[in-house]
Amino acid sequence: MSIAERPASAAFAPADVTRSSGSNFLAGFVCLDAARRDGMTAIYAFCRVADDAVDDAPDAATGAAHLEFWRQELDAAACGRAATPVGRSVQAAMQRFGVAPGPLADLLDGVATDLRPQPFADDAELERYCYRVASAVGLACLPVLGADSAGARVYAEALGHALQRTNILRDLKGDAADGRCYVPATWLAAAGCERDWLAGLGPDAAYAPDGAVARIRAQLAAAAAACFARAHAALRQLPRAERRALVPARIMGAIYGELLRVLRSPGVDGRGPRVRIGKGRKAWLALQVFAGVRP
Repeated sequence: MSIAERPASAAFAPADVTRSSGSNFLAGFVCLDAARRDGMTAIYAFCRVADDAVDDAPDAATGAAHLEFWRQELDAAACGRAATPVGRSVQAAMQRFGVAPGPLADLLDGVATDLRPQPFADDAELERYCYRVASAVGLACLPVLGADSAGARVYAEALGHALQRTNILRDLKGDAADGRCYVPATWLAAAGCERDWLAGLGPDAAYAPDGAVARIRAQLAAAAAACFARAHAALRQLPRAERRALVPARIMGAIYGELLRVLRSPGVDGRGPRVRIGKGRKAWLALQVFAGVRP
């Protein structure tokens, strides 16, 4: 790969990538020891630079080239030859914790979907996307957290689907304004909803409780809630030691569960500002997970 094809993020240290993010993904890191925190930071930084390869690219061709750069760097990390700070941190996580490259390669496949955004055809395409950009990340994290049993993988996969569906619901307006649509075409047709209505540009009736956009939002919310229920059921089957090891994931699940609750509140119709959970509320949710009050 030529020097010209290297993304600017190839020079960034993992800590610099995470510091500027403010993502909910980082909320549970505080409870980890230094080695596991470094491993989780490596995975998050890789996810961030992969996402930025598409979001920050001036065109699809550049985005594809930058994604290919990170795909090659992931392969190099798996062989012990990573050349970038982020790649070397992922390499260290692979060597110390046994992180497999497969889930991170799946992430790259998912992010590549955004290079040529168009509505998913049906539920199966939405399912595949959510797996690649969210569940696969959770699966990559399990060895670092020290909970990589079959039951923990069921939990991570279900939680990933719940988080991504909640993300899609929260960002429905902003994504539509940017020309992206993660709602399956079958859903739009069944609800009688035009794509630009998701950006808040439709008639008022579309946002009424029984309107087309409201039905789409309700369908997304119900799907997310069902995935949360599956994750909680899987979590209850795990031994105590694994449940404790999964505290960082559980904190993120609690924050997104609260986000989903707010998104489903009366008066939130998708036309207002992007919904956020404040730092104080996040801290309170984390304490509840620590105390065993929340799953």
